[in-house]
Amino acid sequence: MVMFEPLDLNGGKRAELHRVARLEMLHARILKRMSKLDDAADQVEQAATALIEATRQPAVDRPIMPRAASLHIDAAQTLGL
Repeated sequence: MVMFEPLDLNGGKRAELHRVARLEMLHARILKRMSKLDDAADQVEQAATALIEATRQPAVDRPIMPRAASLHIDAAQTLGL
């Protein structure tokens, strides 16, 4: 003989609804973060493109002299190493 009835007969259903709602919320958060990640990746690609364009230099037709060829040291001088 049961003296007291359980207070909540639908506890399993309520737990299942809570679990489904929680999963939907987490799914929405993941989608939002993925969207932010895509936006950030687009910004990085745009910045990289801008950097490439800014650092691209036109070709020069003069010969390139090595740095050592332009360095003149007398016999009494040292490089300070």
